[in-house]
Amino acid sequence: MSSDEIAVKMARLERMLENAQQESAENAKVRDEFLARISHELRTPLNAIMGMTELLSGTSLDKTQTSYLAMIDQSTSQLFRLVNEVLDFSRLQMQTQIHEAVPFTLAEDILPRLHSHQQKAVEKGLHFSIHVDPDISGTLRGFPDWILNVVGSLSDNAIKFTDYGEILVQFLRGRDKDGNPCLCITVTDTGIGVPKESQEIIFNKLVTGPHSQRFGGLGMGLAVVRELVGKMGGEIIVDSDLYLGSTFAVALPLPGIEPKKAAPAETWGPFTILLVEDEPVNRFMTEQLLIKHGHQVHAVENGEQALEALAIERFDLVLMDISMPVMDGLEATRIIRSGERPGINKTIPIIALTAMVMPMDRQRCIAAGMDAFVTKPVESSKLETVMGDVFASRRA
Repeated sequence: MSSDEIAVKMARLERMLENAQQESAENAKVRDEFLARISHELRTPLNAIMGMTELLSGTSLDKTQTSYLAMIDQSTSQLFRLVNEVLDFSRLQMQTQIHEAVPFTLAEDILPRLHSHQQKAVEKGLHFSIHVDPDISGTLRGFPDWILNVVGSLSDNAIKFTDYGEILVQFLRGRDKDGNPCLCITVTDTGIGVPKESQEIIFNKLVTGPHSQRFGGLGMGLAVVRELVGKMGGEIIVDSDLYLGSTFAVALPLPGIEPKKAAPAETWGPFTILLVEDEPVNRFMTEQLLIKHGHQVHAVENGEQALEALAIERFDLVLMDISMPVMDGLEATRIIRSGERPGINKTIPIIALTAMVMPMDRQRCIAAGMDAFVTKPVESSKLETVMGDVFASRRA
């Protein structure tokens, strides 16, 4: 074969490779857009259902109505968990960037957000307790959102498969197999247990345990947990006997602990809030939840109306939806931060409140100038914490 023929073939192979790479990139873009759209369309109605359930629970109900509402809440929570399992696993499969560890504390960033799991256990007649080793009560460095996802999924699993008894969640300081310090998280239950022959495969995606027909589920939760633990450089094991309960143990690297600092006595709020939300049911629900917590709320339907309101009235902060007609939340935020509209405080705290939950969505919000990112369905307690933290950081 002559050198010219070899050159022609090499050029043809290079074009084929370039076309394949371009096709792969286009497929990835379509996949990402589809996943983002599905996430938004599922979370928007779920946000309304969960919020209205919380509002309804605060009204005068008889025993029958309270029972019906509890069933709605339980079914909605199950649906939310299934949606999260599918979306979380899909998201993890396409994430290639390395996330940076951040400072956090168990007391402020993890434990308060386990309250909903504790409530679920109590409603089922189970005792739910949490133990934290005093040696890890200070500031840690790691991935708090992922840790919360892991603990939450394992707690949900424990509650789901336990009919009687208790669930114990422990955060301990220990050492890994190489003798390095690690954060040990264990979730122990007195539930149905996992037979020895199933203990390895339950971490595979779309694999359910022997009692899946009774308890339901897609078999994605533990796969997501193992994926997250692996991304954090840790390990997870299960110790279980059929009908004798289970213990799931996670070991995560622990680079160092700063001494625990006294919590500041000062609290923030209530606030005067501009709520920007185009979906009528979600707008009404969020407004009522905020009012229930003592805030004053002015609600508008899109970014342009938000700019008009900010030019006329004074607010402590803005809760901004992203996907809206006329003007979306990203464009409205950019205009606010630019200072080009007279009368608008360009430094006002802005918190994204959105059903768009992909990593690029968070990045776009922060890049536009938002201070924080809260996803729907929103937990009112979490939203209160985020608003207080953002407002406090601006006053620091």
